[in-house]
Order: sequence, then structure tokens, then C-alpha cells
Amino acid sequence: MPMSSLRRFSALATTALLAAAAATAHAAPDESARARYERDRQACLSGNTQQSEAVCLQEAGAALESSRTGQLTNPGAQAEQSNAVDRCAVFKTPEERSACLDRVKGPSAVSGSPAAGGVLRESTTTTIVPAPATPPAR
Repeated sequence: MPMSSLRRFSALATTALLAAAAATAHAAPDESARARYERDRQACLSGNTQQSEAVCLQEAGAALESSRTGQLTNPGAQAEQSNAVDRCAVFKTPEERSACLDRVKGPSAVSGSPAAGGVLRESTTTTIVPAPATPPAR
């Protein structure tokens, strides 16, 4: 092969690979949304949800459509942390609010899951109560 033909072939092959990669990357989100829909649909049909079958299938279809139009996104850890902090605003006293923030941000024991119905965060607060003052001896 002459050198210019080799360059043309190389450029053509590179262009084809880039086009294929772009097409695959573009199709990937739709495929993952479709796979998620199929898993949701199977869960609906098997009765492994807390909804009626009709409502479950309707929700699965709505989630698929929202995903296709870009309305269904994963907000990420930063949004989750922000939401957790916002939930502490319900406490009225500074002590309760501070304890809530400590549970959310600090290293606390965590059990449960959103899928199981909730996440339970446990923390222990030690309060040292001073001994009552003894009256002076008479």
C-alpha cells in the first residue's frame, strides 16, 4: 500500500471507530433505561412490589418515558447530603437540630435501606450531669 493510501485508510478507520463509539455511547442510556423498565416490569408482574400490578406497570412505563426525555436523573451524593440536612430543619431547638445534623453528617450506626422502607441512623450522646452540691458541714 502506498503511504497516502495507508493514511487515508487509517483516517477512515479512525473515523469509523469514533462514529461507532459515539453511536454506542448515545444508545447506552436508552438501553439501560429499557433494562431497568424490564426489571421493574418483571417485579410488577411477580407481585414483588407494594403497589397493585396496574399502578406498578403504569409507574414503570412513566419512569421509562421520563428517562428517555431526560427528566429522570440521579442527583448524586451532594443532593442526597443536602436533602438530609434539610430534613433536620424540622427540629425546633438548637440542641435537637444539632443532634440531627450529627446523625446525618457524622459516623453513626446505619441500618435499613430505602428499599426496605427507611434508613435508621443511630447515635449515642453522653451527657455528664454534675453531682448535686452538698451543703457545707455544720
